[in-house]
Amino acid sequence: MKKQLLSNLQRAGARARAASGRLFSRSELRTTVIAAGLSAVAPVASASGTDLSDLGAATDVICLISNYISGPWLFCGGIVVAILAFIAIANSESTLGKVFGSVFVGLGFAACAIPIMKNHFKVSYVCT
Repeated sequence: MKKQLLSNLQRAGARARAASGRLFSRSELRTTVIAAGLSAVAPVASASGTDLSDLGAATDVICLISNYISGPWLFCGGIVVAILAFIAIANSESTLGKVFGSVFVGLGFAACAIPIMKNHFKVSYVCT
């Protein structure tokens, strides 16, 4: 039992060294430092003082979707629309189909963004 535990620990140590070698290798060092810097700055950039009007022209579309359907139905519907649009883009052979699919992906993400911004990021939510 003791030998098996020691061999498992040695394998785990070897895997950890290999993962750290990949994470801090010469090719990945820049992205690792950038990710660490962004994660250090993220708490400072809280969205407590913003509102929906900061999005500019997209506010009207987002408010239209929000006024039509609200709550968890909006989030689930946005996910479904985005997934169906991704499938349409993957199966489309024409450029026009891919453009319309991209529009529906954007609408799906906009629909999902409303509940996320309201519930998780506590952004004030005013549609006039």
